[in-house]
Amino acid sequence: MKTIRLMLLSFAIALAVVPLGCSDDDPASTEVPITLDAYFNLNVDGLPIILNNQGYTNSSGTSYSIKALRFVITDVILHDDEGNDTKIADLHYYDITDPSTHTFSHTGLPHAEWTSVSFTFGLDETDNVRDRYLSRPQFHLDMQWPTNLGANLGYHYMQLEGDFGTPAAAYTTHMGPRQLDGTNDDFPGVVDDDPHHFHFAVDLPFTPLHIHNEGQGELTINFNLNDWYQDSDAGDGIDTEYDFADYPNQVIMGNLDAQGKLQTNGLFCFSAELEAHGGHH
Repeated sequence: MKTIRLMLLSFAIALAVVPLGCSDDDPASTEVPITLDAYFNLNVDGLPIILNNQGYTNSSGTSYSIKALRFVITDVILHDDEGNDTKIADLHYYDITDPSTHTFSHTGLPHAEWTSVSFTFGLDETDNVRDRYLSRPQFHLDMQWPTNLGANLGYHYMQLEGDFGTPAAAYTTHMGPRQLDGTNDDFPGVVDDDPHHFHFAVDLPFTPLHIHNEGQGELTINFNLNDWYQDSDAGDGIDTEYDFADYPNQVIMGNLDAQGKLQTNGLFCFSAELEAHGGHH
């Protein structure tokens, strides 16, 4: 009897020292919030962004500077290896001069193995409606779309501005939709029966990563500005190289050729990485 009691005691001690796993079958494990912090790594072919520095060169060989950069992404979704989706932001507005916009966070991320992130660059036709975002005053004021490019269209997708060439001339890489009614002086007599939209979907795979309960994830979205101007898919037979000199008056907001090139090239501007910190294993 004494031997049996000793065996039972040894078994109980062994159970006590076995570390608890990170099993999804443990109900308590799903109750601990996981936080994800997202960051943007802006660069020009790996060079950091220094405002007003005309030290960048695009694929056409044209030097340029960056004076302003504002953009919006929507429907930011994290995807796991079982096909589940978790939205981590409805809309995020980035302004290079406002550090408070350079990151965003999401708390309550499920316990999963994450494989990719996706988002829309800009706003789709459902969301890009005039005055839709009055509750986001800075975004609304900065990014309103001119009514002469579409009376019922809402907001810019991006405003990238600076100088190019020697002697320096101003450029404005502004993106957004178009529906002309014939009254725009830059496009006299042109009428669009239906609006043209140039938002696009971005899907960025990264090395699959498990974020443990009580842990924290760090998502980095890399954004290479030079890729806006480079034909990154030369094999498709469509020339989308974008040189500022091709648009000397820089009136590109209603220019279908310029907007189409930017939409196509934008797919190649982004990549993503995910890191995990802390949590129990």
